[in-house]
Amino acid sequence: MSIDIKTHSEAETIALGAFLGPLLEDGQTIALRGDLGAGKTHFVQGIAKGMGIDDVVVSPTFTLLNYYENTIPLQHFDFYRLEEEYELDDLGFEDYLDSGVTVIEWSEKFPDRLPDDAAVVTIEKTSPTERLFHFEFSGSRWQSIENEVQKYALSH
Repeated sequence: MSIDIKTHSEAETIALGAFLGPLLEDGQTIALRGDLGAGKTHFVQGIAKGMGIDDVVVSPTFTLLNYYENTIPLQHFDFYRLEEEYELDDLGFEDYLDSGVTVIEWSEKFPDRLPDDAAVVTIEKTSPTERLFHFEFSGSRWQSIENEVQKYALSH
């Protein structure tokens, strides 16, 4: 099942992430897809805020990974600058997936390396300020979050 949610501003995009943040559990992965400027980093900023992380969250475009220490850590990957799959091995990518919450920008570059039960969030820029978030959840571990996102979608 997929769920669509439209945001009308950067603040609403961050608020959507902040809603999702406290629902996330250790070992879950969110694969983000979307063009440059779609709002992926703003969404992750909201997730971090919702998880109780006070750090400034920036896109890890050049560092490839930003790690935010927390009760449940946030591991923010960005595949944009990666050219070859082996670069993920050099990062120790697989080792991060077992614990913490992992969020991956530009996940579509290496779809075969994503966990089978990763949630996929595609962000479409529909106007200069509006975004359409398309959530796809797979696996039973997402059921309660899927239910909450569905409620959020109905109320916004």
